[in-house]
Amino acid sequence: MEMQRITLLLALGAVLSAAEPALDPADKPKPKAEASATVTVTAEATSVEIVKTPNPVKVLDQIAIRESGARNLAELLPALLPGQILPYGGPGTGSNLYLGGGRTQDVVVLLDGIRISDPTSLAPSFSDFSMEGIDRVEVLQGPASTRYGSDTHGGVVALYSAGPAMAGFSGTATLTVGNREVRQAQVSPAFGWNGGWVKASASASQEAQSIPADQPFRTVGSALNFGQQIAENGLLTLTYRNHYRGTPLPFSGTYTPPTWEYSRVFDPSRESAERDQNLIGAYRQVLGNDWLVEVNFGHVTNQRVEPGMNQGDPNETFRGQRNQALGSLTWTPAKGVQVNLLLDHSGETTNLSGNGATGLHDAAALEFSREWESGFRAVASGRYQKDSIRYTFSAGGSLPARDSDRFVYKAGLNWLSKGGLRLYASYGTSYNTPDLSMFTHNLAKGYGELGNETSHGGQIGASLTHGPWQIKLEGSRTLYDQVVNYLSLGYPNYKYENGTNLRVQGIESSILYAEQTWSLEGFIRNQEARNLSQVLEAQLTTSGAAGRPFLTGGVRGVAAWGDWKLAGRWSYTGSSYQYFDDLGAVDGARTHFNDLSLALTWTALRSLSLTVRGEHLMQKAWSKEAWLEGRLMRKNDAYLLPVFPAQGPTVSLEARYRF
Repeated sequence: MEMQRITLLLALGAVLSAAEPALDPADKPKPKAEASATVTVTAEATSVEIVKTPNPVKVLDQIAIRESGARNLAELLPALLPGQILPYGGPGTGSNLYLGGGRTQDVVVLLDGIRISDPTSLAPSFSDFSMEGIDRVEVLQGPASTRYGSDTHGGVVALYSAGPAMAGFSGTATLTVGNREVRQAQVSPAFGWNGGWVKASASASQEAQSIPADQPFRTVGSALNFGQQIAENGLLTLTYRNHYRGTPLPFSGTYTPPTWEYSRVFDPSRESAERDQNLIGAYRQVLGNDWLVEVNFGHVTNQRVEPGMNQGDPNETFRGQRNQALGSLTWTPAKGVQVNLLLDHSGETTNLSGNGATGLHDAAALEFSREWESGFRAVASGRYQKDSIRYTFSAGGSLPARDSDRFVYKAGLNWLSKGGLRLYASYGTSYNTPDLSMFTHNLAKGYGELGNETSHGGQIGASLTHGPWQIKLEGSRTLYDQVVNYLSLGYPNYKYENGTNLRVQGIESSILYAEQTWSLEGFIRNQEARNLSQVLEAQLTTSGAAGRPFLTGGVRGVAAWGDWKLAGRWSYTGSSYQYFDDLGAVDGARTHFNDLSLALTWTALRSLSLTVRGEHLMQKAWSKEAWLEGRLMRKNDAYLLPVFPAQGPTVSLEARYRF
């Protein structure tokens, strides 16, 4: 990553070496592409060191992404957010991300600043976001509407595309084989020249479902990234990605009237399919010592086919498209002072099995930051956004157009002492418009309209770095002033209604010891959600409150000696409240779930490395018969979410060649 930063600095020429001495080079505005693993560009308008932002941010760089072996975000995030993301089970299935203890639908996924979340989806399916052509992942926890607009009560997951390539032709080729039909091939060539680069990537993979079906989980992905210095201080980048996945979903069931008793059905032909494409461009221009102009644009398309929820239900089709343009102007009038103006316009169309919506969104945001020599740094931002949404309803009837505007704000303070002590806190507000499926369901049943959701929340943290030690403690709380609740009326009837006072909160502590050749880190996290509008006995089990585990913890470490490197990760996920289909209600999942992964890498030659990787090593493998009879349900290490069995242990061998 450091070599990539140096290459990019050379490509940018005089961006960091401007002759005027008014500002120290570190204080000049910098393009976002310049960030390294120790710098965040998600939390604020321009690049800032993680230890200087008041926002909780976690980062995985190119090396960490590559060494994880993850094909998509659903496989990558458990290493970064154990206990906050709960996969349904087998490869390619959905995941619930309770970022900061929040709801899974309150996280937006970005690529180079552009939203790539499926506009038709109630919540992101993290298996849909491949790692093809991705060099860095950042996770920002807490309200993020002032930077990214609606749907960000919990935060954002930001992907950043490949950066500069070394001069000449280079690249990597990878082959992986393993049990459970694991097969994967990837090639990533690159070519760099004075002032520019082009990188490409193509991959294909497969893996058997947790209980083998007619087809394995399979993916095909490609990415192309181009960068070129323009004149002396400009940089143009273009990124294209295409991703397909086919996911077997053989786990189905039926409800038999009049008692609506639930029965499991295993259908090996049942599966979902998804394809998404992203085309994203950016131009960044540094003007003198004081100004940075950035323009980003993106075109995103999503197509999905999903089987009906129950056996015999027809397939559902989803189509979404989004165009987005961002303009950003950053002014650095004095050392330690930055002002940023952001203009954001997007338009999207969605279609969900005949029901559709068209939305236009226009926003302006202003951010101010000030850093003092004493180590204090303050950030404040505000955003005004207008939303205009039009609906079409296949079953007849009509919904009036929704035109609304909203102002959100956020402020934070960070203090970094010379002795390594850091204290930070932030507070902000967020909002969103309820999902298309909620509106059309209520309309079809005659339950009326739904209002927007709003929230406010804060984060607070402290860390101490002393020699090889780092100790961290973070806490967060978000209160939804207005929220949409799911209300069961007895299967198969339900409705959505506006509610109030959903509170989510969490606290996490970690301790890290890192030497040059080895490191070890442990963490523990406690979180909960309560619907305070309900009676005490129902606060943890009603809409919006159930799902996230109360207690999680774990250990991760790495050791290197000579040509060998060993990495391991173990996490523990405790009890939670979950919806059980066989009960037709929320009940306590009073079980625990251990997840153990190990990887041993041998650098056999300078250009060749071999990795033996074991994943899900403590999971219990299910058979078709065991699933149909529910033998392992409510058993430790067998599932995270009811009905969906955990993936069994996998062991694979990866050969990676660098050219």
